[in-house]
Amino acid sequence: MTSRLTFLSHLLFVGVLCADTANAAQQCLKYEPAVVSLSGKLVQKTFPGPPNFESVENGDRAETRYHLQLDPSICTRAAKDDDAGDHDGVSELQLVLSGPQYDAQRPKLGARVTLSGSLFEAHSGHHHTPVLLMVREKQ
Repeated sequence: MTSRLTFLSHLLFVGVLCADTANAAQQCLKYEPAVVSLSGKLVQKTFPGPPNFESVENGDRAETRYHLQLDPSICTRAAKDDDAGDHDGVSELQLVLSGPQYDAQRPKLGARVTLSGSLFEAHSGHHHTPVLLMVREKQ
C-alpha cells in the first residue's frame, strides 16, 4: 500500500510539474503582428554604428537608442512558420520609435513606463538586443 501511495504521489508531482511547464510556455509572448503592452524603466544607450559597428572612439558613428529594461523578464515564442527564434529571460528591449515618439518619450527617461507595440527578432547590426519592440504610434 505504501509503495502504491508513493507511486501516486510521484505521478501527481510529475503531472503538476508538466502543467506548470505548459503554463509557463503559454505565457511567452508572440512576435508581430501580435500587440503587447510591457512595462519597465526607459533608458537611453549609445552603441557603435557604421562603418564597423565596433568603436565610436575609433570612428564608428554613434547610434543612440531608447531601451526598455523589463522587470520581470519575458520570453518569446515564434510561430511554426516563422524564421525567428525563441528567447527566454529577455530583460531588455531596444525600442523602435519614430522621430515624434522619441520627443514624446524623452521626458520619461529614467522613469517606469508602459509601452505597446509588436515584438520582432534582431536581424541587423543596428539591433542591440535579441528582441526589439516596435512601439505603436499612439500611447
